[in-house]
Amino acid sequence: MENITLTEDLIINAEKRAEGQPYPYLIKNLKTLGIDNYVVKVSDHKRTYTATNGEKLIISGDFPEFECAETFELEQVKAAVKRVQDGETDYPTFLKEIGSAGIHYYVADITGMKVIYQGPNSEYEYEEIIPEI
Repeated sequence: MENITLTEDLIINAEKRAEGQPYPYLIKNLKTLGIDNYVVKVSDHKRTYTATNGEKLIISGDFPEFECAETFELEQVKAAVKRVQDGETDYPTFLKEIGSAGIHYYVADITGMKVIYQGPNSEYEYEEIIPEI
């Protein structure tokens, strides 16, 4: 794989190419860029991307900031994930729903093909497998 310098434009273009498609298409686009994982701060949508070569790119939050709950509610997290997967809600609403269920960050582990939703501390988390396309 050629060494690509990460830029915000590259990430935004990968997101745009995946618009209207299931989440695994975004993952496929990011994998093509050499992204190993990314972390999303739920309260404001700040993202930190890490490439397979260790390069990092931070994209500032672009949603109005809100307070995430300190109580982890697993069933609410699962329900919010299912709603967004089924196309019943949009992404900003999804972030607010998981935030109100106690999720503060989520990690998309592209190499491991899973998303790890993390609560207010490390003992509270929920994992979902990312299907291959």
